[in-house]
Amino acid sequence: MKIKFISGKPHYYDDNGEEIHEGDTVLMNGKEERVYLTQDECLGTDATNPKWIENGRAVPCEYGIYPFNYHDSVVLVRRKANEVSR
Repeated sequence: MKIKFISGKPHYYDDNGEEIHEGDTVLMNGKEERVYLTQDECLGTDATNPKWIENGRAVPCEYGIYPFNYHDSVVLVRRKANEVSR
């Protein structure tokens, strides 16, 4: 993962140099994860227990978002549905 700051805002790139955006799906730690945007404009993955979401005990991101950091190994799997593939 690479994080570049452009005009003071972070831009995230996967291990292959593809830019990652909110709503994209990435492969991280062997699992596909949806990418979310935090209130302070960082990207990351849902911190809520997936079993709780499945059982209706919680909703996605109810317990926060784990922000990406430089040490994460992330590969873009697919872009969000409303963005045209390149």
